[in-house]
Amino acid sequence: MGRLARCASLWAAAAVLGAQAPDGPDALLERIQRKMAQNLNRLPDYVCLQTVERSRRQSPAGSYQPLDTLRVEVGLVGNRELYSWPDSSGFEDKELAEMIGRGVVGTGHFALLAKHVFLSRVAEFTWKGEDLLNGRAAVRFDYQVPRNLSSYRIRVPPNEAVVGFHGSVWVAPDTLDLVRLEVRSNEIPEPLGMAEAVSIMDYARAPIGNSDFLLPQASELRLVTLSGEENRNRGEFTGCRQYRSESSLSFDEPSAQTGKPPGAPTLPPGSEIELSLDQEIDPEAAALGDSVRAVLARPLRQGQQVIAPEGAAVLGRVVRVEKQVLPFPHYIVALQFHTLDLGASQSRFLATMEDAGPAPGLIRQKKRLDPTFTRRRSARMDILVNEQQPGQGVIHWDARQQRIRRGLKMRWRVDPGR
Repeated sequence: MGRLARCASLWAAAAVLGAQAPDGPDALLERIQRKMAQNLNRLPDYVCLQTVERSRRQSPAGSYQPLDTLRVEVGLVGNRELYSWPDSSGFEDKELAEMIGRGVVGTGHFALLAKHVFLSRVAEFTWKGEDLLNGRAAVRFDYQVPRNLSSYRIRVPPNEAVVGFHGSVWVAPDTLDLVRLEVRSNEIPEPLGMAEAVSIMDYARAPIGNSDFLLPQASELRLVTLSGEENRNRGEFTGCRQYRSESSLSFDEPSAQTGKPPGAPTLPPGSEIELSLDQEIDPEAAALGDSVRAVLARPLRQGQQVIAPEGAAVLGRVVRVEKQVLPFPHYIVALQFHTLDLGASQSRFLATMEDAGPAPGLIRQKKRLDPTFTRRRSARMDILVNEQQPGQGVIHWDARQQRIRRGLKMRWRVDPGR
């Protein structure tokens, strides 16, 4: 029955192709490229929420182990892919990798790779015939872009290189809409330490403004190292909307104190801020980019003057979530607070956490050295030392305690010169 259904689907695709492409694959390809160009050229500036699940496996035979989840706003604005945190008032004036700070990230999935393949006219296409994709009839073309015509760049700091790439496109035979774009590169310069890079983007129509457009719905990035380790990012795009001219296209730094509205206080560099977490944080479910709220645990003073009362809201975000299994299961959660919200005014700042707690589950510092061997126990050395990152607060949390509780006390210091 499955074979009969597959044959029927392929026959349906062939029938549509016969009606649409009397001049053969070349004419079909021309129509596909023309339709894709119309879609890409008509796209207004728009923004989506991108959620990415990052995982890793040590070899092709192993299973992927989850690392963390990332949530960012991604926008196509003026033919540029721009990124911001979901709670930010403007796009970051920095690369996504610099913004995230650690782990594998990929860009170009939003629009730029599709524009490179379909608009640059440097890809050489080869007809591959009818195919099935996720159980639906599709037509497939393979393509290749040589290195000398490519602008596809792979960066593994401190090295980067422009690489050639190849792949496939799958198109719905009835509408000629792009369904999937696959991009592969396996001729990567050795200094990058990568054997292969694979990006897959799935497309569907979605409303933007008063019209509908072909937009990426999901993406997957796989990077395979020369040693066989494989990193995988699986993402989805949701909540897509038009980026209107009245939107704020500012490039905000968390440390910026310029442009404050009248009455907004300036947090003196070096001043101490005592905060109380105003919500629970579940490290198992938290994602990079999630909003976090705290309140001032005591008034903030400049000299004898109170510039912010106890209970004033302080806004921030999660910037790191890692689960560790040694020396025992625990989470590393990093927070970044950036805005003092007084209701009528807001002040931006950058601060570094100096201490937290006490609280059940908070690991402040642990050192254990026990070199004794017995028949039942091997020698063990546990070392867990809290780290301090400028502009962040790094919390080590015992996984057995699950949630970081509301009310956690934290002591921060405003960074000098901020």
